[in-house]
Amino acid sequence: MVKPARVLSAALLLGAALIAPAASAHAAPTTVVEPHCGEWVDYNSQENRRMKSWLCFYDSGTGGVYPVLWTECGWLALFGIGWEKPPNGCRIWEPSYYEITFPDGTKTTDKTFPGASGSNTANSTAETYPCQPGTWRLHSYYGIQMKDVLGNWGSSVSATHEVTVEITCP
Repeated sequence: MVKPARVLSAALLLGAALIAPAASAHAAPTTVVEPHCGEWVDYNSQENRRMKSWLCFYDSGTGGVYPVLWTECGWLALFGIGWEKPPNGCRIWEPSYYEITFPDGTKTTDKTFPGASGSNTANSTAETYPCQPGTWRLHSYYGIQMKDVLGNWGSSVSATHEVTVEITCP
């Protein structure tokens, strides 16, 4: 019997849990990635702009693993009464760098997440790497920019984070 592949729904950006789709007789072998994401909240120096972010590993469905950067942008509302999405969108700025340390000790070099944009969320998928069982480490320096009320790119938040996951290959 083939185990169902695990996928992360867009609801992760709202803090939802992992969802497992129905099993298929033609599904590819599953790569098990547990736990698969690290989650952070970072602010600019004035603490009036924030970036929620997730660094994750996903199963490619074809025996590989790929990293993903998810972001959610926020502006402190007038009078500091809560967080709202930026008035004219946000983007993951380029270049947002990453390095993977594989279980065999080798590392990637000069890798970047592609830029991406949205109203207040964005995600960027990097290239797929062959599965190696063991501990993977994803170290990344990345950031977001937000458009102001006039439509100019300006406010930004950046951070350096890393996540370590255990991966089992088929």
